[in-house]
Amino acid sequence: MKNIVFTMLFSLVSLFGFNLNLSAQEESANSIAVEEIIVTARKRAESIQDVPVAVSALSVEQIERGNIQRVQDLEKLAPNVEIVDMPFAGGAISASIRGLSFDDLEKTFQPTVGVVIDGVFAASNSGVDLDLFDLEAVEVLRGPQGTLYGRNTIGGVINIRRSKPTREFGAKVQVDLEEDDTSDVKLILNAPVGDNGGIKVAMRKLQSDSFMFNVTRNERERGRKLESASVALDFDLSDRLNANYTFDYYNDDSQHNIVNITKFYVNALGAPQGVFDLLGQGAGTSDDLARANDYETVYSKAPFYSGIQGVNHTLRLEYELDNHVIKLISGINDFEELMDICSWGSPGGVVTPDCVFPVVRDQDFEQTTHEVQLVSDLDGPYNYVLGYYMVETEGNMDSGPVQNFRSKIETEAWAVFGDLTIDLNDLWTLGLGARYTEEEADFSIQTYASFNDKIARTPTVLDLPRDFKDDNAQYKISIQRNTDFGMVYLSHSTGFRSGGFNARGTTLESVGPFNSEEVETFELGLRSELLDNRLIFNITAFTNDYTDKQEQVVTPGDGTIVVDGVPQNCGTTCTFIRNAGSVTIDGIEIEGTYRATEALTFRTAIGFLDSKYDVFEYDGVNVASNAVVPFAPDMTASLSWEYRSEVESGELIFAGTFSTKDDYMGRYDPAAYIFGPGADLNVEGESKLDLSLTYNRDTANGGSMKITIFGNDILEEGGYLVRPLDAGAFAFATPQKRQHFGISLGVEF
Repeated sequence: MKNIVFTMLFSLVSLFGFNLNLSAQEESANSIAVEEIIVTARKRAESIQDVPVAVSALSVEQIERGNIQRVQDLEKLAPNVEIVDMPFAGGAISASIRGLSFDDLEKTFQPTVGVVIDGVFAASNSGVDLDLFDLEAVEVLRGPQGTLYGRNTIGGVINIRRSKPTREFGAKVQVDLEEDDTSDVKLILNAPVGDNGGIKVAMRKLQSDSFMFNVTRNERERGRKLESASVALDFDLSDRLNANYTFDYYNDDSQHNIVNITKFYVNALGAPQGVFDLLGQGAGTSDDLARANDYETVYSKAPFYSGIQGVNHTLRLEYELDNHVIKLISGINDFEELMDICSWGSPGGVVTPDCVFPVVRDQDFEQTTHEVQLVSDLDGPYNYVLGYYMVETEGNMDSGPVQNFRSKIETEAWAVFGDLTIDLNDLWTLGLGARYTEEEADFSIQTYASFNDKIARTPTVLDLPRDFKDDNAQYKISIQRNTDFGMVYLSHSTGFRSGGFNARGTTLESVGPFNSEEVETFELGLRSELLDNRLIFNITAFTNDYTDKQEQVVTPGDGTIVVDGVPQNCGTTCTFIRNAGSVTIDGIEIEGTYRATEALTFRTAIGFLDSKYDVFEYDGVNVASNAVVPFAPDMTASLSWEYRSEVESGELIFAGTFSTKDDYMGRYDPAAYIFGPGADLNVEGESKLDLSLTYNRDTANGGSMKITIFGNDILEEGGYLVRPLDAGAFAFATPQKRQHFGISLGVEF
């Protein structure tokens, strides 16, 4: 209740607590109105205030002023959004929107939040940790987006659009220098190609040390190391036909840190939990020491490496008719990943001085997508988007020397979709959307008793092919009414997350397949423009009904658990993915922009969640009373401001963001975990303050230069833990840096 009162006051102050007297300001309403924001949430350009979708849109200026450098930073400016590093996969994120989360590395599992880059949907959470430098816009769509964006978007979509070639000679250079020997150099070059085309070349090189000192190895490890390059070509092939091709190369060779938080105890099933802590590894001690040092120290015996290298090809063709546009968007993403982890944050011990669980996973993944759209641009009373989509993926994994297996997953899916808006009259608009999807997946796995057996490829403990087929119809209906101050809408939508296989399964039954999970959402929204458009105030209320939720269920592996008449002998434990959960999530989201004067602008984003398990079935028993929805803080809030001041020969911009969130739980098995004796999986609530001061000025040659001094999370030093996971035998979490300062130098001409 304290947090609710605080955030409501926070909202009122940020939106209404400033002088609204226009005459006192002696400024015209038109000159200080909030600039209209155009989004493509419904695959066509529309004002954000006219769209019956919960969407947060960030301009290039907002991203630069707020020092939003990575996809993970978007959580500071959008309500009910959690995005953190996923260190066990290369360049990956763990994302949660409205409490619907995905936090894994397996390509046999599907995400809940889709990432779309230049119109191409990423089928994996790997390789999407993008630099937000070369941008046109970023949109965060909240709630199921299945009718237009397809499967695996039950939480929402992060829609990223990069800038196109300008078709003029120009360059943009930016150098960021931060603590921990961090340097980030970015370059964009533009040039015309003939009379009807242009080329853009972008390059980036980032390197840094870790903010944590490794006491066990007496060294400060390297941290992020990334190189990337892209080439984009844009041509008008005729008066009606435009072609845009982009090639991307990236190599993320980063090292990561992990903190072991294992505690040994006898779990709720009467089995030993956290046996890792009995092997003389000092797991609990290392966590205590790291915590005492504000997580500026780490005690891992061996480095933790997770890297990715890949290329992307994106082709967009647009053909303009008199009142329609035909679009073809094709993409090929091809990458290789390597994870090498040994001591899992432990300093080593008597039994196993170096490694207790050495895991090396070599993966490759390729996806091919094609989408055709017919987008209308009619005067009314109706407009529509019709489309066809197909995707093919193939992923291979080679694992050892502890978990020794080879696996392969191939998927194919196609869909037809449509979205129709009908202006019933001047006040009422009806929206109808539908999508039909068919998909199939073929999975094969060979498991081995030892690493040598895997090298020899014989004998196998488990050698089986499995297949999965499904079809699904999604729909959305909305009704909206225009008002003198904006509009209100009510919508009902559905979405699904694909089923699949458990690549970590050790028996035929634990491999799967498991079924798709589904969500049904009702949403009520208000979009308003007040005070002569100086104040934008939007509020959305929603309820999610989440069924057949895919859950990790860990059972005894001694044969006492029988599945389909077969005793499950997996060793210590068996891990299943089952459609065991049903969840209800209700929430409210408030977003506002207030332009107090021509120089001063405020923005706020506040989210509330009330999430609970209705059912979590374990072997016929509902253990929902011990289950907490992970990655779902009850409250998130942010207040941003930007003040511009004319100074000699240029402009000075002071910007800041204060953000706060409640605590939330990481992942665990509610059938086994006991609060108290178990590992501490609670991520503490936090408040952050980011500040920046930017000086802009025009140069003599018609270009511009800027210098930005910034500090992120300046209230607290050290680090903190995110994405804790209790894996049964051990538990671990990912450390993140808090306070850091830097300077950014940029030139554009």
